[in-house]
Amino acid sequence: MASLSPGNRKALATVHDHHVSPRFDMTLEVVIAEKGPDGEVVDEKHFLLPEPSAEEICTIIQNERIHDVICGGIEDAYCQYLEWKKVKVYYNVIGPVDQVIRKWRRDSLSSDMIFRTDKPV
Repeated sequence: MASLSPGNRKALATVHDHHVSPRFDMTLEVVIAEKGPDGEVVDEKHFLLPEPSAEEICTIIQNERIHDVICGGIEDAYCQYLEWKKVKVYYNVIGPVDQVIRKWRRDSLSSDMIFRTDKPV
C-alpha cells in the first residue's frame, strides 16, 4: 500500500485525452494527485490500464489510499461502493483534468461542475 503523510489527501481522476473521462467504467488512464495541508501538489502519478475496468480502478483506489475520486459518469453501484469505503466521489465533472485538479486543491470542487476551455472545439 502507498504511504501518505499526515494531513495530506489523495485524489484519483479518470482521464481521456487530458479531460475528465466521460465514463468511469470505460477509462484507460487515471491520474493520482496528492496535496499537502497547504493545497500544494506534493506528488502526481499516472496509470495506464490495459483495458477499461471499473474493478481495476477500484483496486487502485484502495491500494493507493485515495480519499477523493473525480469522474464523469459513474454507475450507482460503484459510487455506493466507494462511498461505503469512505471515498468522496465527485461525479458528473466535465473539463480539463489540470483545471479540475486545481479546483480540488483549493477545496472548491463539487459534483456536476463543468469547466470551459480557452481553446476552440
